[in-house]
Amino acid sequence: MTSTDAQARANGTIGRALNVLREATASKGKMQTRGVALALWVLRGRCPDDWLVAFWDAAGSDHEIGRSQGLHAAYNGIVRQVRTSGGLCSDSNDARR
Repeated sequence: MTSTDAQARANGTIGRALNVLREATASKGKMQTRGVALALWVLRGRCPDDWLVAFWDAAGSDHEIGRSQGLHAAYNGIVRQVRTSGGLCSDSNDARR
């Protein structure tokens, strides 16, 4: 295995984690699920905890409109932080909405 393979694998994992979060933002119900928790765990090294906690807190909100707004705001912040940290190419399809 070369370092290029490891980097491609890491980018794929990050992309899949972002896809899980993107799908959670589209959901109408509460989204504090194991899949969301795992996706947030994967992104820990690439994004400040504040964004990840904001997403988790919004995912469990009882208020539908507030949950939707909170999830979208946190998702956009997470994607921006991951791109800034070099964890995802800006032309990747994985983080598009």
